[in-house]
Formats: sequence, C-alpha cells, structure tokens
Amino acid sequence: MNYQHMYILKLAIQKLRSRPGSTFFSVLLFAIGCSIISLIIIAEKNLQQSVERNFSGIDLVVGAKGSPLQLILSSVLHADYPTGNIPLAQAEQITRNPLVKKAIPLALGDNYRGFRIVGAPVDYPLLYDAQLTEGSWHNQVLDAVVGANIQRSTGLQLGDQFYGVHGFRETGHAHPEFLYTVTGIMERSGGIMDNLIITPVESVWKVHGDHYHDDHQHDDHKHDHHPHNNDLDHAHLHNNDPQNPNEDPQLLEIKEKIEAGEDISFEEMQLYQEFLLQSETPSVHADLEITAMLLQFRSPAGMIQLTRTINESTRLQAASPALEINRLMSLTSTGFDLLSVLAWIIIIISGVNIFIHLWNVLRQEMQDIALMRVMGAGRATVFMLLLWQGIILAAAGWLAGTILARLVWLLLPSFHFMTHTSLMMLFAGEATLLIFALITGIIASLIPAWNAYNTDVHYSLTRKQ
Repeated sequence: MNYQHMYILKLAIQKLRSRPGSTFFSVLLFAIGCSIISLIIIAEKNLQQSVERNFSGIDLVVGAKGSPLQLILSSVLHADYPTGNIPLAQAEQITRNPLVKKAIPLALGDNYRGFRIVGAPVDYPLLYDAQLTEGSWHNQVLDAVVGANIQRSTGLQLGDQFYGVHGFRETGHAHPEFLYTVTGIMERSGGIMDNLIITPVESVWKVHGDHYHDDHQHDDHKHDHHPHNNDLDHAHLHNNDPQNPNEDPQLLEIKEKIEAGEDISFEEMQLYQEFLLQSETPSVHADLEITAMLLQFRSPAGMIQLTRTINESTRLQAASPALEINRLMSLTSTGFDLLSVLAWIIIIISGVNIFIHLWNVLRQEMQDIALMRVMGAGRATVFMLLLWQGIILAAAGWLAGTILARLVWLLLPSFHFMTHTSLMMLFAGEATLLIFALITGIIASLIPAWNAYNTDVHYSLTRKQ
C-alpha cells in the first residue's frame, strides 16, 4: 500500500471517528449478525469434535428397551438417564458371538457432587486413550479413578475417600457406608473422561447390594494393578468361543466367514445364534445386572447382523451411536439453520444501514469533497474515501462479532461431554464470513462512492453560497 492509499485510509478512519454515534450503531448492528453466525460455527465445530472423540471405537450400544437416542446419550455421553438395566447373563450371551471383538460393560446409578460414578473395566478409559497423571487404575472393589475436571472441582487427591449419592443429582439417598478410595487421577483430555469417576463394575453391585455376592469381592483382590487383556475381566464377562462347531460343516463355514471378516446372511446369523443358545451353559451370574454394554465388531457385518438379531430376538435393545447422533444432528441443524437465516437478515440490514450512513456522510460533506477535488484530489481518491469507510465498518463489525461470539460461548453453560477447542483460532467458516462481510461493506458503499466520484465541483462549491 503506497503513501496515497495510506493517507486515504487514515482520512477514512478520521471521518468515521468524527461521527461516533452513527459509526458505533453501524458496527454494533453488523457485529450482532456476525456474532450469531460465528457462535453457530463454534458450536458446530465443538459438537463435531465431541462426537468424533467420544464415539470413537464404539460400534453398538446394548441396553434396556426404550428410546435408542436416550440409550446413546446415557451410556456414551452420560447426558441422560439410563433406559434401565439388563441381565448380565444375556450380556454374556452376546459377547460369546464371534462377531464381537470387544465388549465393555457399564454400570450406572450414583454420582458424587453431580459427577457420575461409572462402573466399568479399565478398557473403558483406555478406549479414549486416557492417561493417568498420578496413581494407578482401579483394580479392587471401591477403587476409583477420577477425571481431571472432577479433581479440579472437588479437590480430591490420591488416597482420599468419598461416598456416592443415588441417582444423578447432588442431593438424594446417600451411601456413606460404602467409601470409594481415589487410586488414580486422569490427565485432562478434553473429552467425556474428564467428568467421570471410574470404578469396577463390582463396586456398583456392592453399593447397591441386591445383586452382589461376596465371592466377587474376593475375586477382585486376586487381580493385579495393571490393565487386563481380557475385555470383560472385571465384570466376569468372557468373549470365549462356543463349543467346537466342527462337527457341523455349515456351522464351521459360518464361523470361518465371521473370523475372516466376510459378510454372512441373516439366516446364517440366526443359525449360528441358535447354536450359541444350545451350547450355552447356565450362567452363575443370573441375578446380576449391568446398565449397558459397548460393543466393537470384527467386521461391518457385525453391525448389521447382530443389531437385527438383538432387536428382533431378545428383550434387549441395540442402538448405533453414529445413526442416533446423525438423527440428533439433523434436528439441531434445523435450529442452526433458522439462526443462520436470522443472522444473515441482520447482516443485510446492517449493509443497508452502512449505505444510509455513507449516503448521509456524502450529503453532509459534499462541500468538503468538492474542496478536496479543488486541492488536487482525483476522482479515484474521493471514490476510495467512501469505499474505505464501508470496508472499515464491515471489517470492524466482523471483528467485534467474532470476539462477542467467543465471550458468549464462554458464558454459556458447559456440557460435560463437549470437547472445547481453542477459541484463539479462527475457523474456516469465520474466514469465509469475513469475505462476505467485506463484500457487503463494498456493495453498501458503492453508490455513495460513485456519487462522490461524479461530484460536480463547481455546483457543490456554489450551492450553499
């Protein structure tokens, strides 16, 4: 930018500063529209990253019959009440299916100061690549590993003891006779683990008593303090192969297809499921329950076949996180779209306001513009003077809008499952919004700038004499 352009820019800023009232109103109106769009962009970005992070590695959620979305929200995002409990014996039956690669049981029901206590094996936090800042993973009954936000909010330290409150509110029926001991504190990850207290499933059984046996407590003391390779070790769920199906060539062929990751028909799936039922030994955990189970499959065939089998042939419910969240996103996108339309209407009105502002400036300063022409300023100079004012108003409105959006976002109540991205970064959508804002400012100032360009110097100087 040469000296002349710098001079015009400084002069345009001075002109705007000479009318602080109208300038402020023009910037404010533009900032409101930009802030709404910027806030939507921030919310969508955070929601998308939260979904990708919190749903990573979970193909299917199995739980009690009810709303599939409620099952996903309660078991994956821990943002709703569970649909109920399911028998452990039925969960064991599902995990024996060769289509299942990994199964992680969850037992819910209590909270500590509003933070949920989740009964789950060590595989659950490791599913999200959680790391410990200090201590060790939960291993024995009533061991507890707390998330980073919980440690910061409650001040819990290694070795501290606390008790849970029934339900998911801070007040309610407490269990002071069962004290959890903090054995580990998780590193902040920006995901769901930051707001959870993880304990063995047996802890939940013990606290709620009705479905717990002393032999489980004794079994737990035999484990070491390292993560277990068995996906369901803590909940006594084992993904073992069923009795050898080699005697039946058809069953052998189906099993080979499953282990090779090949697709099988629904009829083949039913046949294999019947074999599993016939070969199943009576469960010694018939009176135990869990809240839900997270599944990973060996191949995409598992998603289709096992989901249909569970929903049609059992009293359980299988829900796909990806499918349910897509439905939820489609509902929220309607609200986002309506807000976007409102924001663009405000921006268009802001553009009209900039036009009115510059048109009034032109009318009031016509003589000043004529004097500039007499003193040697060219037509292009006065044209750029008005054009720069429109660009400055639009750019200032965009900048104020992006800052305002971030302030509003920080003041909004935080959902514990949201992954908070850095607000210092500029999102691609906001950069695009800047381009549209500048175009709006240019279009709004073109007519006043063109009139200034075509100013009749003699008429303007003699008009008021």
